[in-house]
Amino acid sequence: MLAVFLAGAECPFACVFCDLWRRTLDGPTPPGAIPAQIEHALDAAGPVPAGAAVKLYNASNFFDPRAVPPSDDAAIAALVEAFSRVVVESHPRLVGPRCAAFGARLHGTLEVAIGLETANADVLARLDKSMTLKDFDRAAFRLAAEGAALRVFLLVPPPFLPPGDAVDSIAHSVTYAHARGARHISLIPTRHDKSTVVDRAATAPPGLGLIEDVLDRSHSRPGTVVTVDLWDIDGFVTCEHCGPARVERLRHINSTGRAEPRVSCPLCTSPS
Repeated sequence: MLAVFLAGAECPFACVFCDLWRRTLDGPTPPGAIPAQIEHALDAAGPVPAGAAVKLYNASNFFDPRAVPPSDDAAIAALVEAFSRVVVESHPRLVGPRCAAFGARLHGTLEVAIGLETANADVLARLDKSMTLKDFDRAAFRLAAEGAALRVFLLVPPPFLPPGDAVDSIAHSVTYAHARGARHISLIPTRHDKSTVVDRAATAPPGLGLIEDVLDRSHSRPGTVVTVDLWDIDGFVTCEHCGPARVERLRHINSTGRAEPRVSCPLCTSPS
């Protein structure tokens, strides 16, 4: 998949764990700016292989008119006509008529990625995402009715969740998203740094053991691909002896979708 990183307006929703505002503009995205950036990226990338997919990533919501002016939709669709799948991200409350119209313009399939984060309604409310499970359900069902695919992001673990409840809760969230037609579920290890307020949510950073437990409970879902986001995964490694092999196991499961034996370590007293 070709990922095109776009500069646009900041997301209007203030999720407590999000720092994507650092990669956005101070004001509305100027008309024509998004198509110009896409054209520049595609020129640099070269010929499009048959069956290739593209992700248009703007660190916000693709269907927010401040982030992507609706007047640019036709030009964007024309630029990505060679791709078999076009992936964008959106808050579920912005999945509406514009989404359907944009999908209808494409030669390939539209896939909309939504940050569900958790199917625990109480925790979801505390994340300040300005969405409910009903909002997610409406968006998922609408996408299915329009022939668009659904991709879902889940946090591992969600903030505010007691550590002992993490694996069962995330497994429930995977089941929830799968039941609503998610084509791809991406498990996102919850990162802690000074740019977020996750540290104030009484949430311990996940270790590799938790990430492995969640993937092992989740990856076998007919019709749904479940993967772990491995960006900065080395930051979750606590044992230099077994860490690289455990990360490679996660990477291999991401690629094949098949279960593999856990890596045993003579130095670790317990998975972490």
